[in-house]
Amino acid sequence: AGVTCVIVGVSGTSNNRFLLFDNSKCHQVDNISPLLMNGPTVFVESQNTPLCKVPQMNFGNMPADGGKLILSEEEHKYLISQDNRIQSYCLPLIGAEDFIHGKRRWCLWLLGQKEEQFSLIPEIKRRVAEVKAIRQSSSRPQLANTPHLFAQITQPLGTSFIVIPSTSSENRKYIPMGYMDKNNIVANSCMVVATEDMSLFGILTSAMHMVWVKTVGGRLKTDYRYSAQLCYNTFPFPKISDSKKQEIADAAEEVLVTREYHLGKTLAELYDPDRMPQDLREAHERLDNLVESCYPGYPFANDEARLECLFTMYEQMTASKH
Repeated sequence: AGVTCVIVGVSGTSNNRFLLFDNSKCHQVDNISPLLMNGPTVFVESQNTPLCKVPQMNFGNMPADGGKLILSEEEHKYLISQDNRIQSYCLPLIGAEDFIHGKRRWCLWLLGQKEEQFSLIPEIKRRVAEVKAIRQSSSRPQLANTPHLFAQITQPLGTSFIVIPSTSSENRKYIPMGYMDKNNIVANSCMVVATEDMSLFGILTSAMHMVWVKTVGGRLKTDYRYSAQLCYNTFPFPKISDSKKQEIADAAEEVLVTREYHLGKTLAELYDPDRMPQDLREAHERLDNLVESCYPGYPFANDEARLECLFTMYEQMTASKH
């Protein structure tokens, strides 16, 4: 088990000495923020909708199916070999673990399909019946009325989207994110943003966004815990021109293309800080530079300078909301 310990010392007298400790290191600072860092007293509050004009971020879809609508790669191949009709009802399923570690899963996606047709396939009929039985004995028996569907379908359908694993190792400089086409289904272990705007993917996968996530986001043990309410909806997105947006989109596309050069490597391997390929590292650095050039104070000396800029923008954004 991983244990993270934070010790806060409070004194009844003030001598204007504020000390921050990190293991054996001690720093005297001007002020300790609510986020336990050297900075102004700014409270970053959870937001249900984005503070900036960006598309809504949603959870992926929740199956609540007892695993009956989900197929491993081996199950998928076997069932197709037994009855090729099943292929018409399968779509790739993306979960956080699958996405980061290069695993492949499928789901029976029956939304919009005619029951009189898919119920003629014995394997699908059996699985749907098992889902119905599982849901009837669950805490939400009303879901048994639609046993052929995922319990919650929250992914905007029919469009390309950004996928972000909800949990990711804190050792990585960047959370591995993806840009997928509409023929993929996202599980609820990921967050999803429906958009055709590649520049938005570029900003989210940048170091500027990551420093915000590391500072204000939640944690699972010490791993990043990405959420819409804290990480995405509160983030100070810059106002950028169409030409700059295109530059960022092109650089983001370069990151994705560079990943493809390394066939056979998983995202976990590509984003391992000790094994990240040099060309991917350079592609990210070019993207980082473009994104940061959109913020006041660029170029930034370090992450503290980046955060100072972001918190100043956040204060301005939230002040205008009150």
